[in-house]
Amino acid sequence: MLFLCQAGSNSQFLVLCCNEVGDIKLKVRFKGNKLEKLCTDENEMQKKRPDLKKKLRLRIKALETSETLASLPQDDPGGRWHALHGERAGTWAAELSGNWRLIIEPKPNQPHAHEITVIDITDYH
Repeated sequence: MLFLCQAGSNSQFLVLCCNEVGDIKLKVRFKGNKLEKLCTDENEMQKKRPDLKKKLRLRIKALETSETLASLPQDDPGGRWHALHGERAGTWAAELSGNWRLIIEPKPNQPHAHEITVIDITDYH
């Protein structure tokens, strides 16, 4: 189910995804088709990143079931979700394995964000 909500006085609208009982959930987008396939296709995960498969599935499921960006740390404590700083300011990261992180960008960059874009899986340490 989709709802249109006015997002400000400038008549912009935000599309919110809802489950059957009407709970608003995060809208998850991906930076590119290859990244989307890696994050959503079990066979692609197994073929390209079997070392990250289990936790990547958990992190993506957490994104799909959380209501807002701010609820991610409570909904998925194993992900150790946190805001990034410096040249990565405006993005958040979740732990996948060792130094590997799932990087997301919320829109807007506020705790109440209802839309995120998965932008990378990287070892930035």
